Amino acid sequence: MERLIGHALMYGSMAQIDQPHLIERYNHALEAFGIPKTERGSLRLDATGFSPEVAEDLNDEQYLDPRGVNRRFIIVTPEQAQVPVVNINFSATIDFMRNFYRHNSEAVKILTLKDVLYGEIENSTYKIDDINDILAIKRVKFQLNTHGKLLEKSERLTELMAKFRSEEESWRDNELINAILELAKECGDTRYNQIVPRHLSFAANSFWTKHFGGVYVFHDKDDKAVVIGNLARQKQDQSRREGDRFIPVKNRRTVFNFLRKTKRIEPINLNWLKRSGMLEMRLDLFVRDQIARREPERPLAYLSSTDVKNWLHDNIGALRKQPEFRFFSELRSMSLNRDDDDDDDDDDDDLEFEPELELMAVRGNPNHPDCDLVNRFLAEYVPFDFLTRFIVNKPAFYLDYAAMTEPQKEHAIEVITSKFFPDRDRMWDNFFSRWSL
Repeated sequence: MERLIGHALMYGSMAQIDQPHLIERYNHALEAFGIPKTERGSLRLDATGFSPEVAEDLNDEQYLDPRGVNRRFIIVTPEQAQVPVVNINFSATIDFMRNFYRHNSEAVKILTLKDVLYGEIENSTYKIDDINDILAIKRVKFQLNTHGKLLEKSERLTELMAKFRSEEESWRDNELINAILELAKECGDTRYNQIVPRHLSFAANSFWTKHFGGVYVFHDKDDKAVVIGNLARQKQDQSRREGDRFIPVKNRRTVFNFLRKTKRIEPINLNWLKRSGMLEMRLDLFVRDQIARREPERPLAYLSSTDVKNWLHDNIGALRKQPEFRFFSELRSMSLNRDDDDDDDDDDDDLEFEPELELMAVRGNPNHPDCDLVNRFLAEYVPFDFLTRFIVNKPAFYLDYAAMTEPQKEHAIEVITSKFFPDRDRMWDNFFSRWSL
């Protein structure tokens, strides 16, 4: 994995801290959690404060998430709001942190000027024993602390100010006024600086969890859950809630029907497939995957598009036996015969293929709140498309990468660094956002 780290494919885009006072504050939080202090003079931090350097020293990648639930966090700089969350056990952790920073940005800025903000993302359970513990998670609450008690003092000042305003004779209470003045010296005027975070509770809607080999939990308004994963364990631990469903991830037809019925995916969209570049990319990556299977030592990263086409023509008989190749080729033919000025997607609604194949050519409905999670989930069904998996499902990509040959690893790094890194926002918008070009 050192090569991934060196090319910023792992632990990339993290916040860098090397100021002694920030390292000291980080250590105060570690000590509060009962974790040994770091002797490092420089750390990289994700949005929750996870540091690969500290994890390496402790030999513990889960030092901020020891039970895989109730993730801890350490915030020493508002810059952490702009970086990813890594080493997650729940995909919803990303959403929780984004929401926390977005709703409490001013408080985070002010608190981290003088102190470290740390705590846990608490939910209804502290240990995952069976699937019912997963399904019980409905909301989380950020439990907050500061080492220098700046948060606690600010909350106390807010209480005293409320008392001062509500009691008619409070202006005669010298003890109250002096307490307000002393706290204001440290905290400033809490009427205007919004030093106390106000939004601490967030809904846990649909999510992926690493537990039980990795499962996806989709919730709907009726409070019933659909759990999709490797269900050998879950079938023994059936939910105690009547109406919950369990679908094996390998049952593609049932999975597809569920996603379509609940409008979590949009129908095959030839305009999007063609003009976003998704179709050509997946066809190319599939063919290169076939090359790697037949010629493991061939340097994929250095094969031009002409080389790939020549190999395709030489091996067309074998490729046509692959349902994925026939499927992508048919879609490509249909898209090439389509008028570039034709923006009407209604004609695509009648396109029907085997669900096993169609899962490889649809995307999450951009108008559905589960869109990002669905795109992550759909990436499970295109194992040859390492680029999409890297973008939306990094745990799956890292498992893929570990099993790749050296030529495949070199190819994966070259594609990601040359196609995705130069303009990440544009590629994300083309592939997954509410689509218009």
